Amino acid sequence: MSRFDPIRKNYYDSVESADKASDRLFYVSAILSFAALLLDREKYPDSYTIISISLGVSVLALCIIGLVLRLYLIPRAEDKRRQDFFSSSCGINLTHQKTDGYYNNNLVDPMKRIAAQVLENSHFTKSITLEMARAERLRISVYAILWVVCLMFKRNDLGIVLVASQAVFSEQVLAKWFRLEWLRMRSEKVFDDVYTLFQSRPADAEFNAMTLASLSMYETAKANAAVTLSSKIFDKLNSPLSKEWDKIQKALKI
Repeated sequence: MSRFDPIRKNYYDSVESADKASDRLFYVSAILSFAALLLDREKYPDSYTIISISLGVSVLALCIIGLVLRLYLIPRAEDKRRQDFFSSSCGINLTHQKTDGYYNNNLVDPMKRIAAQVLENSHFTKSITLEMARAERLRISVYAILWVVCLMFKRNDLGIVLVASQAVFSEQVLAKWFRLEWLRMRSEKVFDDVYTLFQSRPADAEFNAMTLASLSMYETAKANAAVTLSSKIFDKLNSPLSKEWDKIQKALKI
C-alpha cells in the first residue's frame, strides 16, 4: 500500500536520527569508561586526562540529546501525528501537512473512523515492535552472557564489574528493551480490544466510550514507552501488513 507521509519525513526522521546518535554516544561512553578504568593513571597521565574529558563531554552530550528527544522532538512529532489522525477521522484540516493513504477505511462516522484508525495503527505497531523486539532480545542475551562471564571471572576488578553493570542496566540497553516489549504488549491489547469492539457492535454510547478508552490506552502507551519505531522495519513490513489490513477490513466490513 503506497503511503505519502510528510509527518514521518519532517518530524519522525529527526527523532530516529537523534535516537541513533544517542545509541552511538552511549557505546562511546561505555568504551571510554572501560578505558579510563583500565589505563594506568600514573603512567599515562596525558592519555588519562584526554579520556576523562572525552567521557565527560560524551556523557553531557548524551544527556542533552536525551532531553531534546523527550521534551521536544518526540512530543512535536506525536502532536503532528495526532493532528493528522483527527483531521482524517473528523474530515477537517488541523494541519497543512496531510498524509495520503496512511489511514485506510471506508467509514464515515467520525467515532467509527477513530476506532478503525486505532485498529490500523495498533495493527502496524504491534507487528513492527515484535520485529524490533526479536533483534533486541538477541542483543540483550549477548550482553547478559558477557555480564555473567564478567561476574564469574574472579580476576576482574570490582570497578570493571560495576562499569559493565552500569552499561547493561542503563536506559539504553535493558530499560529500552523493557519499554519496547511493553509497547508491543499494549499495542496487541489495543488491537484485540478494538477488533472485538467492531465484532460485537454495541450501542453507540458504549462503542464511543470504548473507542476513546482504546485511543487513550494506545496514545499513553506510546508516550510512556518513548520508543521510536524503525523506519527500516516499517518499509520492510509495509506491504504484507497492508495486505493483512485489507483482510481485516473485509472481515469487519470497515
